Amino acid sequence: MTLSRRGFLLGVGGAMITLPLLESFPRAARAGGARPRYAVFMRSGNGVQQAEGMEPERFWPTATGPLTAATLADRATSVLAPFADRVTIVKGLRRPFSTPACGHAESLPQCLTAADTTGGVSNEPLALGQSADWRIQNQLAGGFDPLTLVAGPTSAYIGPGLSWRLPRERTPAENSPANAFRSLVGLPSAMMPARTSVNDYVLDELNALRSDTRLSARDRRRLDQHFQAIRDIETRVSCMNPDSPLGADAMAITEPAANDVRPDVVRLHIRIIAFALACGRVRAATLQIGEGNDQTQYFVGGSKLPRFHWISHRIESDGAMGEPIPEADRLHHEIDKIQLGFYRALLEELDAYDTPFGGTLLDDTAAVWLNDLGAGVSHTGRNAPWIVGGGAGGNLRMGQFLDLGGEVGFERMLNTLLSAVGCTAPDGGPVEDFGASSLPGGRIAELIP
Repeated sequence: MTLSRRGFLLGVGGAMITLPLLESFPRAARAGGARPRYAVFMRSGNGVQQAEGMEPERFWPTATGPLTAATLADRATSVLAPFADRVTIVKGLRRPFSTPACGHAESLPQCLTAADTTGGVSNEPLALGQSADWRIQNQLAGGFDPLTLVAGPTSAYIGPGLSWRLPRERTPAENSPANAFRSLVGLPSAMMPARTSVNDYVLDELNALRSDTRLSARDRRRLDQHFQAIRDIETRVSCMNPDSPLGADAMAITEPAANDVRPDVVRLHIRIIAFALACGRVRAATLQIGEGNDQTQYFVGGSKLPRFHWISHRIESDGAMGEPIPEADRLHHEIDKIQLGFYRALLEELDAYDTPFGGTLLDDTAAVWLNDLGAGVSHTGRNAPWIVGGGAGGNLRMGQFLDLGGEVGFERMLNTLLSAVGCTAPDGGPVEDFGASSLPGGRIAELIP
């Protein structure tokens, strides 16, 4: 059997299933022998419940330095305690530019571009720079676009705005897990009758590959994991299994923006991101949770809360006037834990994939969770939280809580991450000047081993 350079299986009707990286076929799988590194950016909105005004501190660890169960205790970040040695929590970052029209709409485009916006219409500003996911994909892979997903509506007062192909060119975000998955495997939905797996369309080639004597035992396990992941995703996006987390709720497919399925859509998108990285289809992915001003009504303790954006304002309003929401600061803290639970699920999913280079997919990834605001009440751009997990193949220091003092711009974090995953400046050195040319640039030394 001969594998194509990209490692595809081509089956019935042109169905294309991308294979995972396999140690038994180094030329096809390793793209020149370099150990690939990846970046995933997960964005939450509306800021976090941190100390501001009369409100207590409920987010940041209690002490800088090594992350421990004790320093994470009673804080929203305690959700990440199982990964304490594999994440770094960064305080003291700020958005590079002011937001005169709308803190949400003008902060979101700055997150991955470190560029100013066009301003103008308050809910539709355009970023004046390319985003980091496109820089990574173009420089390290090419051929495919980065994976751009949103859990929520694709059209809203402030819609998706995390990924930018070019200045002023927003990347359309996919909110349907079913559509995202079908696009990845290259199989039109019309070719998938009910209760049929895309694996069936490449069954002959798959069996031939499994019987290849060159295939190692580890690669056979990796193939089985890969194709089981395909089946698991299919089962959940198509609601074929009534016992799956999505159950028989057809809204998960026909209405992926519906409020009550949003946590399930987030988790499905996470599985699709890990699958896409594991098969080498993309090197960078983004997942925006909610609108620019996330209006999701989350469930806490079995109760459906008011809109998250209202809770972040502490009143029943998207503006400055409204009825106070009782214990809104505590409810915001509970939503912070939900958001970090999504991030923990991303870390767990990446960690479930073995790689032919040793370790797991998480070890080779800069898995980032970020918020475009520091605190929702004030819409401040200071102390906007960023958490980096995985370490990008040992190129980032993990297991610490850093406080950078509040005056380090997003551009320095992005320079650090771009360099860690393998992007370079034109002279071959590390990236130091991503973002607007007016910014000071540089990297964050505390994150560099």
